[in-house]
Amino acid sequence: MPNKYTMVEEFVNDLNAGKRELVTLLRSIIQEAHPGMEEHIKWNAPSYVLGGEDRVTFNVQNKEGVVKLVLHMGATREENKKGAPIMSNDHGLITWQSDIRGVMSFGAVDDIVAKKTEIADVIARWLAIS
Repeated sequence: MPNKYTMVEEFVNDLNAGKRELVTLLRSIIQEAHPGMEEHIKWNAPSYVLGGEDRVTFNVQNKEGVVKLVLHMGATREENKKGAPIMSNDHGLITWQSDIRGVMSFGAVDDIVAKKTEIADVIARWLAIS
């Protein structure tokens, strides 16, 4: 499926007010956790590139109606769907889908604000894995 959006701001501006607020807050946490990462559009949503690989990608269009952050290792690393996660889930925020793919889900600004430090820690630890 071709990307509907070419720029992140275009994507954000097209969201309803509630999701825009969630996405904007999460974007700021990601950018603070690892300044200087490249932000672009992947899978019709903002994604963050480190070392040439997409590592954190938003999923906003889902049946749950929440904003998800997909933690992944890009397309070059082999994924084991039955393998143990390569990172601990100390804060209980990640639902692991494989050894190298996990999802954090958020439905309310208050939830993100309350867990800001933990979210930033997860992002920083995730990006430290090579």
